[in-house]
Amino acid sequence: MRVDADSPKGRASTGVQGLDRMLGGGFFQGDAVLVAGSPGTGKTTLGLHFTAAGVEADEPTVYVTFEYLPQQIYRDANAKGWDLKSWEEDGKVRLLCTTPDMVLAESGAKAGILEDAIRAVGAKRLVIDSMTHFEFLGMENHEMRTQLSGLMNRLRLLGVTTVITHEIAEIVGPAVRISEWGLEFLVDTVILLRYVELEGELVKACNVLKFRGGDHDRRYRRVELGATGMSIEADFAGIEDITRGSARRTVQERARGLI
Repeated sequence: MRVDADSPKGRASTGVQGLDRMLGGGFFQGDAVLVAGSPGTGKTTLGLHFTAAGVEADEPTVYVTFEYLPQQIYRDANAKGWDLKSWEEDGKVRLLCTTPDMVLAESGAKAGILEDAIRAVGAKRLVIDSMTHFEFLGMENHEMRTQLSGLMNRLRLLGVTTVITHEIAEIVGPAVRISEWGLEFLVDTVILLRYVELEGELVKACNVLKFRGGDHDRRYRRVELGATGMSIEADFAGIEDITRGSARRTVQERARGLI
């Protein structure tokens, strides 16, 4: 895989070494990234990895959550070795517990609470977890897409590398619908986290569906979630039909097992 070293943009580490390798060095700085996946596949964990990598790189992060109270996100981060509360006290992270309608105010002419938070800490990174909550606003699909397009463009102008998460309803199966609003067309990079049924067991898999402006690893790779967070390493060598959600070993692998 070729690393796009001549790109005018720098790279922002994802915080997960295996995913950085899949992307040839991390996300492009200033891009918008969608992390879409089924429940429990590691979307929030990846957002926290990205935040921790920002602290290490001296790139302050605004972390927006619609679902958790501060003490919940502190607890979950601390369980994996990330002292989010301490980072916030040091001005390296700003945790913003808000509502989708307040965030959408950023697409208008005036700055809102999100832009204020970004400017307050000099943020270079932004995590929004998760876009699924925008469904509760009850907007028509075309109206929501227009609003989100304005939001993404405003964030690009602010120069932050943005990671947004979104939940996919399907657990397994050949059809994967990312969103009704076309989120995948509004961002620069799409990371898919999904379950694959393999010999009666559900295993987690990662795929880079889209990476605008750079080469990337197009293979599905296994995802492991453990005490220290996420790891993405091994591929599915000798496995077929992964995209159908019910994978199986290739004929060659099954024959090898009989020898």
